[in-house]
Amino acid sequence: MENILDFLKEFNLQTILSMGAIVWYFTRDLKLSIDLLDKDIRNMNTRISRIEGSVYGKEIYNNIEK
Repeated sequence: MENILDFLKEFNLQTILSMGAIVWYFTRDLKLSIDLLDKDIRNMNTRISRIEGSVYGKEIYNNIEK
C-alpha cells in the first residue's frame, strides 16, 4: 500500500485526472464494439452454415430470427 501511495505522490491531481479521462475516452465504446463484432461473427457463421447445409446452421437460423 505504501508503494502505491508513493507512486501517486509523484503525480499531481491534473495528471491523475487527465489519465482517467484518457482511459475513459478510449474504453467508452468497448462494449458496443464487442457486441457488433459478435453479431457480425454470428451472421458470417450463418452464411457459412447455409452454404454447407449443416445441422448446426439450423440452430443459428432460429437464434438470429429471434
